[in-house]
Amino acid sequence: MKWFEVDRGGLSRLLERKGKEFVLHELIQNAWDQNVTRVDVTLVKEPGSRVAELVVEDDDPAGFTNLSHAWTLFAESTKKGAAEKRGRFNLGEKLVLALCDEAEIVTTSGGVRFDAEGRHVTRKRRERGSRFRGILRLTNAELEACSEAMARLLPPSGVVTTFNGVPLQDRQPVAIFEASLRTEVADAEGNLRSATRTTPVRVIKPLPGETASLYEMGIPVVETGDAYHIDVLQKVPLGFDREHVPPAFLRHLRALVLNNTHELLKPEQARETWVREAMGTTHVAAEAVRTVVNHRFGQKSVVYDPSDAEANKLAIVDGYHVVHGSQLSGEEWANVRKAGALLPAGRVTPSPKAFAEGGAKIKLLPESEWSSHIRATVALYQRLAQMMIGRAIEVRIAVDADVKWLACYGPAGLMYLNKHRLGVKFFLEGPSERVLDLLIHELGHEYSGDHLSSDYYDALTKLGARLALGVAADPGLLAYRPDEHVSDS
Repeated sequence: MKWFEVDRGGLSRLLERKGKEFVLHELIQNAWDQNVTRVDVTLVKEPGSRVAELVVEDDDPAGFTNLSHAWTLFAESTKKGAAEKRGRFNLGEKLVLALCDEAEIVTTSGGVRFDAEGRHVTRKRRERGSRFRGILRLTNAELEACSEAMARLLPPSGVVTTFNGVPLQDRQPVAIFEASLRTEVADAEGNLRSATRTTPVRVIKPLPGETASLYEMGIPVVETGDAYHIDVLQKVPLGFDREHVPPAFLRHLRALVLNNTHELLKPEQARETWVREAMGTTHVAAEAVRTVVNHRFGQKSVVYDPSDAEANKLAIVDGYHVVHGSQLSGEEWANVRKAGALLPAGRVTPSPKAFAEGGAKIKLLPESEWSSHIRATVALYQRLAQMMIGRAIEVRIAVDADVKWLACYGPAGLMYLNKHRLGVKFFLEGPSERVLDLLIHELGHEYSGDHLSSDYYDALTKLGARLALGVAADPGLLAYRPDEHVSDS
């Protein structure tokens, strides 16, 4: 006595939720797994009819090697040991038959018909290939869904596949790469085991109206909503229902796709879920990370530096976007640091440390080595500062390549001008816009050290007004006479 029986009607009701398009996919993937160069599919429904005729025909010279596999559930599949074949459980035709009112399979080894009275082996035989014909109930909406499902298929290279006489579109990938990915193969005893195997992966742009999906050798498996279809040319790790893949597997794939397509990435795509997931994996490449960071935050971006609060403000003043910790996940930050995609503000726009207690000493140019133009510029600054802030200032000339600031002003009226950064030309300009702009900027720190504070902003406007009124009253304040300041050297 048999251990159990299968209720075809019950199985049919369970399968209805998968949609009738899965019938096409099951039959087509079985045909593609054979030694074929052509697969022809027709699905015809007469107006007003409740049923449709489905025919799938291929040109495999050998046809079905074992006709009984057409009706035997879970017979040992010849494809289980081949990662580049789609079949696993020898279920495809049986699931299709469960949804058909009647069906017939004819191949090189014979034929079998299924109808209301049961299963009948026939004497029909083909010289090459196999032909499946089935009658199944189909609404107009289901017919439309089946047509759309056929259009989404990605035929194997060298296999012409037609639907109702029209060849399926041969889509050119935007990228092809090889990757070591998890797959499923049968061991010596026929048990499916997880393994890692190198396989080609095709990246294909979806057609208008399509939802990007993960494919297994041309058959859509899971909708992803990413920017591209991902077609893995070997078995992907799937559940029994073929509707889910492990999240870690999909994240790995997304990282590899980003690595191979980041140059095509649009700025608005840099925040999409698939990119964020890819950015958080150990598989993402440094070049891809830098591209994503540039798209998300701009090329002029720095990381908020808690150790140098003023550097963050200086970065904003200089037109940088300051990126805060909450804007990326911990995994993304690890990859950003590894790729050197973002630097702390303290390294890019460091605040002047000339007055920091215990800080490194500034390298100075001895006053005895000042040129006449440096002396004239210093005299100009001291004369204007006395009028603008009402106090005398001391000016020192730095020649320090290790500091990035042009100038700085600190307590007790001490100002540094960094000749290394300003250049010799600065001291030859006299009361130019650049020279006066720097003076106003630095004297603003007499009132506030915070570049973004309202106090500093108010100080700049007041100093500008004082300079304008002072020079209007006494134009001699702008005197610049290097000939009167002959160098001692």
